[in-house]
Amino acid sequence: MDSIINNNINVIKRRFILAIGILVGISTMALAAPVKDADKLTKGEAKELILQVKDDLNIEEEETPFLEFDEEGNILSSPVKTIKIYDENNVLLLEAPIKKVEELNNKHLSKLINASDFLIENHNTSYYRLHLK
Repeated sequence: MDSIINNNINVIKRRFILAIGILVGISTMALAAPVKDADKLTKGEAKELILQVKDDLNIEEEETPFLEFDEEGNILSSPVKTIKIYDENNVLLLEAPIKKVEELNNKHLSKLINASDFLIENHNTSYYRLHLK
């Protein structure tokens, strides 16, 4: 008799967890929305923000990736994360290698990311699409 009661309780627990998971999924889909037109940036604003981010993070136009090694053969300066922002025509607007965690808090970079749609993250590289007015 006890095994039947315990079995029923386990079934109820699993169904309750499944119901909560379904509710979380439905609420996520209902609340997720694309970037509103009021939040979109103009081309001038985007160019200004991109120039400001490049200045703040000391990003050069034609920066070639290079690896530095110490005496033991360990890589010294690899970016913590790389952020790539593209426009609607898949033209790369900004490639920002983040070398310090503090650089992620850059207000100009945050504004660009908030105005963009997140696409995918792969090997510490985040890809975004910026829709302009």
